[in-house]
Amino acid sequence: MLAVLAALALILYACSDSGSGKKKPAADGRSSSPAASQSSLASSGGSTSAAASGGATASSGGASSSASGASGGAPSGSVGGPTGSSGGTGGTGGSTASGAKGSTAAPNTGATGCQLSLTLSSQAQYANGDQPAFTITAFNKGTADCDVDFSPRAMVLNIFSGADRIWSSADCGLGARDIRGIAPETAQNVTYTWNRVRSATGCPGGQPSAKLGTYFGVVSLAAGNGTAAPAAQSQPKTFELKSGS
Repeated sequence: MLAVLAALALILYACSDSGSGKKKPAADGRSSSPAASQSSLASSGGSTSAAASGGATASSGGASSSASGASGGAPSGSVGGPTGSSGGTGGTGGSTASGAKGSTAAPNTGATGCQLSLTLSSQAQYANGDQPAFTITAFNKGTADCDVDFSPRAMVLNIFSGADRIWSSADCGLGARDIRGIAPETAQNVTYTWNRVRSATGCPGGQPSAKLGTYFGVVSLAAGNGTAAPAAQSQPKTFELKSGS
């Protein structure tokens, strides 16, 4: 009877263990429960390594954004700079030109005393029947009065054809000295008319007429007495004697 009861007790004990759903610990003492495995996965998903990886990606994106900004921003600024400089330059050029126009110097070149300049003017061409007319302008560009002798013997107009002297106002010039005072920055004129006939020293008659062609005239002023009557000479003035009108 005791043996039967012991057997029944063993059977009941075995049945109660299998129904409990509990498992025995592993041989190495570590838990093999599903809860422990899930906890490990959750820890892995929120690990520092993953966060660092995500941060690196964000930093990389920021760097790309910065590089893109630098690439787009700096060139735009550089292009804008020269354009502004060019505008400045334009502004400076405008004011310079305006200043140059507004600061035109007076004709006085700073020369002291009597400073004479002679200019000869005439037409470019004279047709048959027209007698060439010339105007001599004496201009005083100095700071003191000039005493100019406008007589034909002192202020001489010579007309040349190449090296050949064709006519001179001194050859037949008569009369006394013609002294005229010229104040600073003022001018006086004297005129001559040529009859197209050659002349010679002493004014001999029977001289031939000048041929058609190109001639030039030059005016020279002999020096007088003192610094108020200096010598001077003009630039050559070319003209033509031609047929027709």
